[in-house]
Amino acid sequence: MTGAAARGFTVTPELRGLGLPGVMFRAGEKVIASEVIDAQGSDTPFLAGSLLGYYATDTSIPRMMAASFVAIPLERTVPHIVLFGRGIGMLKLAGIQVGGDQKLSLEGDFDRSFTLYCPTGYERDALEIFTPDLMQLLMDTTSGCDVELVDDWMFVYSRPGRYRKPEAIDGLVAVTERVQSKVRRQTSGYRDERSAPAAATVSPEQHAARVGRVAASGSRLSTKKTPLQKLATAATTLLLLGVIITLMIVQNNH
Repeated sequence: MTGAAARGFTVTPELRGLGLPGVMFRAGEKVIASEVIDAQGSDTPFLAGSLLGYYATDTSIPRMMAASFVAIPLERTVPHIVLFGRGIGMLKLAGIQVGGDQKLSLEGDFDRSFTLYCPTGYERDALEIFTPDLMQLLMDTTSGCDVELVDDWMFVYSRPGRYRKPEAIDGLVAVTERVQSKVRRQTSGYRDERSAPAAATVSPEQHAARVGRVAASGSRLSTKKTPLQKLATAATTLLLLGVIITLMIVQNNH
């Protein structure tokens, strides 16, 4: 991480409980962030590093999985939108699935590179943010990655170990600067008309906070379990019921 240190970024070997709202941080168990680059005080603020945690994959048996992440702060709170990169990306490897009714077709040929999911009723909002020029930029800079917008953050998930080499830091900063500049322009004026209106009597600070709010229906996508995960959950429930019944029978016999 000498490249990060040379730029004046803080590098922390290990962090637990980062509290970031990204789905990779919330969906896993015992998630640890390592080699975390903190550039939040720079002209191009971001966090980047590696993730390691236990995720319930298609086998329904939680297994340890590693990934790289970049977390970019936004100026406004936005709806929860996820772009799955084509192929088997980190979100798919982690067993994270989204309801099919939340899938949105993209303009042009972008469906060949990404599958976009947004909360039901937020289709127009998503298309206003992910315009063709932004989608082209993401295709050019985040190929093979998964992208997530949630609350006032943007996350990019990719293969593990992506930012360990010093020369990778220069590329990371350059790409983040391009993406951040464009995404901030696209989201800086966003306002969710579904959120509770701000009363005229509140303070300017409270008014600004409420204007930047996203309604509950748009703040989180509905994730779903795979068929094997559902089967495993049902089997576990039946097993626990069997154990409880057996213990009750033993106690009654005594």
